[in-house]
Amino acid sequence: MHDVAEARSRLDRWYPWLIVVASLTMIVVGQGIQFVLSVSLKAMTADLGWPRQVPSLAYAASMVCAGIGALYLGRLSDRLGMGPVALIGAVMIPGGAVLTSFVTEPWQLYLVFGVMIGLFGNATIFAPLMANTTRWFDRNRGLALGIVASGQSMGGTIWPPIATALNIEIGWRGTFLWYGVAALVLMMCMTLILRRRAPGHLPPAPVPAGSRRATAAPVLGWPAWLVQAMLCAAIVGCCVPMALPLVHLVPHASDLGFGPAAAAGLLSVALATSFISRVGGGMLADRIGGLRTLFIGSAIQAAMLAGIASTTDLALLFGFAAIFGLGYGGIIAMYAFIVREYFPSEGLGGRIAVVYLFGTLGMALGGWTGGYVYDAVGSYAAAFAIGVAFNLGNLALIGTLILRSRGHSAAAAA
Repeated sequence: MHDVAEARSRLDRWYPWLIVVASLTMIVVGQGIQFVLSVSLKAMTADLGWPRQVPSLAYAASMVCAGIGALYLGRLSDRLGMGPVALIGAVMIPGGAVLTSFVTEPWQLYLVFGVMIGLFGNATIFAPLMANTTRWFDRNRGLALGIVASGQSMGGTIWPPIATALNIEIGWRGTFLWYGVAALVLMMCMTLILRRRAPGHLPPAPVPAGSRRATAAPVLGWPAWLVQAMLCAAIVGCCVPMALPLVHLVPHASDLGFGPAAAAGLLSVALATSFISRVGGGMLADRIGGLRTLFIGSAIQAAMLAGIASTTDLALLFGFAAIFGLGYGGIIAMYAFIVREYFPSEGLGGRIAVVYLFGTLGMALGGWTGGYVYDAVGSYAAAFAIGVAFNLGNLALIGTLILRSRGHSAAAAA
């Protein structure tokens, strides 16, 4: 009996890190569908006689719908826990991949990626998992969030070579089919871990009929809605300049006269260093707080984007891309960290989902801005300069919150 109790106690101590592993796996596997689509795009369009804008539009639809769907699913995770929400994603993403292997018309691809992959699939992956992870940690919260967020970088490293090999061996339809089968098995296994609720995570208390929910407590001495609005604006300000090089760095390098291998290498370097900074940024946040860590990463991102826009030297471009990755990689997880740090735990999933919705809009705006400005002026330098301007707005907002946090802490101490 004593041995059973001791084993259960050890499991309880380690269970938060099991949550991290399960969440990381869900992101690596679930968001792999985006990389499978990217690798299969050329073969798909050649086989079906579609223009490339068809799968590109399907990808965009999945991103926007994922941000919208997370608004409801984040709140659902507040009420029911992460288990049921993860189960939805574990069914929808693999199911959507299998159905994609049978599409013959563009509307079918739009429907699958918009509804199954986006609205009910990837909507369950990032924001709800980040919110759930914050509930399991009081210490090492930044490290845990950084590890979970690194799933995006890991997915970008793991899936493209796998999808490329499968496309050669069994074609794009077989690639989507077998990805769906593998994703179903792996994600279903992870839901068994995620169904356990964090200690102290109880459903929100019901609001009596005819009454109104009490106004949220102030945050940093300001209304909670105002601080959340500032975070929503701030994430747009950092995601626009983040998306610009991630989408357009390869064609920018090609326009400068560098070969395909060198151009693709720039993006690979940025993704590789971003993996390092996702974990390192989380560890730094545990020491100095989320706002200051976010400010540092955003400042690095702005400076390196300005450098990318101003140089034509390949060695400098590689240096700027590597340091850009170190900056942007640690940014995204910080918004969940900040919300958990300053806002009450009730409604946490919904709040984080709202902030990340604006992040997806910023990423979409950044990707579109690069193409639009290039078509207008024939150069990416102007688009990158616009990105730097957005980044400066982000720094102004986060800097204001940092100053406010200092003043509020001093007033509380007094």
